[in-house]
Amino acid sequence: MRDWRPPLGPTGVLVLVLVAGCGKGPRAGDGEGTGATPTAKESLTNLADLLKHLEESGKKPPARLAEVEPIEPAFPGAYLGLVRGEVVYFWGKPLNPSGSATVLAYEKRAETEGGWVLMQDGKVKQMTAAEFKAAPKAK
Repeated sequence: MRDWRPPLGPTGVLVLVLVAGCGKGPRAGDGEGTGATPTAKESLTNLADLLKHLEESGKKPPARLAEVEPIEPAFPGAYLGLVRGEVVYFWGKPLNPSGSATVLAYEKRAETEGGWVLMQDGKVKQMTAAEFKAAPKAK
């Protein structure tokens, strides 16, 4: 019985493996996630979903992280963003349909570099650092 070798030879296989691994992956904060670690946009969108769920259930918005933990399995992106400090939320503040100009939560880097923000009306959008500084915050 002959020794089996790949049709491309060892060098060809190595080149294919290296080329396959050199693609440009998403960076933290851009809108493209891998599914394993949520991006800031995904975390903020998931936080909006969490707040909508609590409102629809007749419950108050969370006042601290410990209040998110019991429902974390349903909203893992929001929880991970908050627990890692990548997302800043104004604790205890609800969604408000008329709050389209008010920041409710934001990607931590938005303060200095610009980034994703969750507006009080539930929409997630990008802001520059200057826009973020000028925008009213939920208080």
